[in-house]
Amino acid sequence: MTSLMAEAPLDGLTREQLIAAGTPLPRLYIEAAPGSGKTTVSAYRFGLQRFARANDPRAVVAVSFTRSATAELRARVRAAWGRSAINPPHRIVTLDTVVYDLLAHLLRTNTLRWPGGHTELEVLDTWKAHYPTLYTAREPRVELEGRRILTTYSYRQVKSNYPTQSDFDTAVHEGRCTHDNVRAILEQALEEGEIIDCLIDYFATTTRSLIVDEIFDANSLDLAVVEIASQAGLNVTVVGDPWQALYGFRGARPDLVPTLIDRANMTTRQLTTSFRWRTPEQEQLATALRRSESTTVPSSTLDGVDVVLAREWKPLWNTHPRVLPLAFRSASGNTQEAASTLLLNQLTHSAFGEHATYAADAAATLRLDDDARARLEPRLDAILAQLADSDDLPTVLANLTAAIATESPVRIPSRHRHHIERLQQLRARLLHPFEDLVLGLTTHQAKGREWDTVAVRLEDSDRRALLRGLNRESEDHRKLYVALTRARRQSLAV
Repeated sequence: MTSLMAEAPLDGLTREQLIAAGTPLPRLYIEAAPGSGKTTVSAYRFGLQRFARANDPRAVVAVSFTRSATAELRARVRAAWGRSAINPPHRIVTLDTVVYDLLAHLLRTNTLRWPGGHTELEVLDTWKAHYPTLYTAREPRVELEGRRILTTYSYRQVKSNYPTQSDFDTAVHEGRCTHDNVRAILEQALEEGEIIDCLIDYFATTTRSLIVDEIFDANSLDLAVVEIASQAGLNVTVVGDPWQALYGFRGARPDLVPTLIDRANMTTRQLTTSFRWRTPEQEQLATALRRSESTTVPSSTLDGVDVVLAREWKPLWNTHPRVLPLAFRSASGNTQEAASTLLLNQLTHSAFGEHATYAADAAATLRLDDDARARLEPRLDAILAQLADSDDLPTVLANLTAAIATESPVRIPSRHRHHIERLQQLRARLLHPFEDLVLGLTTHQAKGREWDTVAVRLEDSDRRALLRGLNRESEDHRKLYVALTRARRQSLAV
């Protein structure tokens, strides 16, 4: 590996980064502070693992949890090592892809049996883009009975949009499912030691190195997969920052990561030097936050601010009419909300060149393909113009619903006060020139990004927490930490 490092373009890396990227240790945990170049290190470690043993035909695999994160890492690897670095079998994919590969292996070897005998599945991101859904508490699902996979259902405490049981049964028997279904079956399967042994053999035969980005976003199944890879003898590298673990609401288990690191006998290497800070004040703030020291954040107006961050979408809408958030709230599958989201998307794209966070979900809810969305754009522009010029919101809402109905087969129900409220919120922003609007994001959406000047919506509880010093074990405190470490030059409070 030393000779490869001499040939690779590593001149710009710090000593910390060189050690983390190039160490020959087979089990490694890289703890990376904000702006410390973890994606760069992951890219170089991937290349070094990839080219270190040219005669080994097994794959080097890097995974993250989102398509955008894997795309960024893939681009970095290509830039540093060339396109051949990710020629098959080597690849950079989401962890969902690896989870599916494990289930597909169990199906191909007849260890598990899918309805209809399928050994390859069509995995959908969501049912609602392909099948009509009902807002119900009854969730169709798949279940493992012995070695056979069956369709069944359960009742959830909170209603959501699900396909009918009939459509679900038909889809599954035709070899269709979602990533959630794949995960549900694999999680049940891992309760059997024989199946774990089968997957250990699969990993050992097909893969020699696994690099996992954002390990603190992993849930219990993800961590089990990484541990199986370790048991199979793979070189395993996990990368992350316990201060930036934000996804407990999605099932992430950052509390279990230290157990994985210990059981896999991983050595820790730290990336402490940040390239983000452009002012001493911002560097001092970031250092104090990480040390759990008492801190304060200066208050400010929105002048000169690049972005406003908050824990949730609602406080952003209530901050100031110059703040334009990228979502009304988390996607719910409500069709009228989906129509409003498409209108919001038209505005955010015009103002910032950014799509609304749940625009793709909204299109799926309304069953609109890319061509239909393109045909709708001029109509949505016209509705925004009407909204800016008129406070007759019921008429604007009727026109929006009618426009969507020209392309969508989904029925949009009658008016509700929330529908009018969303139009009021958009109208308040349309009364300002685009250049005066400020992007609004939740901390989750801002993770991994950076700006020169960041304003953070602080509640009284946040100010008290900062004065006491943040506690890394609290997810609310970790959200504060992430929000206050997005700025290159200055973090402000609003």
